[in-house]
Amino acid sequence: MYWFFAHGETKVARRGNDAPRDPEEATVETNLYREGMARLEAGDAAAARALLEEALQAAPDSPEVLHGLARTLDLLGDRDAARAFLERAHARAPTEPGPACDLAMTYLERGEDARARDVLAPVVAAHAEHPAANLHFAMALAKTEPRRAREHLARARQGSDAQARQQAEALDRVLAESATRRA
Repeated sequence: MYWFFAHGETKVARRGNDAPRDPEEATVETNLYREGMARLEAGDAAAARALLEEALQAAPDSPEVLHGLARTLDLLGDRDAARAFLERAHARAPTEPGPACDLAMTYLERGEDARARDVLAPVVAAHAEHPAANLHFAMALAKTEPRRAREHLARARQGSDAQARQQAEALDRVLAESATRRA
């Protein structure tokens, strides 16, 4: 069972051969996840970790819980464990932008641009206009395919996140200058 949170609503979706679960149990899992994420947003990563670990025990295959725990561990400085949880979340939801973007950034930080590109390719294929996915994909492509990277930066600049737009514009300027020098 997977939980998707959008605009304050909980949506439950089943994949594969998941057996139906007790709705009350799902509510407990959902509440643990929500409370853990609220604690994370409030800056209490230690409390978030405890709640999300409890949610993970109840829902070990939930991409959302895995992603939330990865974000928490990253803030607590445990980057290796965070990457492992991101990899698990991405394996369970390979076209979901959040875990994929975060996982790709861990690979980009390590100079593993090809791995980042491989993680993001199915996300961009499924969510062609997703600004963050396009921005991260452009970063992964920038060194080897700058022209293609600029195409994805154009999509990233269409989003509503001002910081992402600024990052896309800055990388696009760098790639444009580099293309001018090569010409």
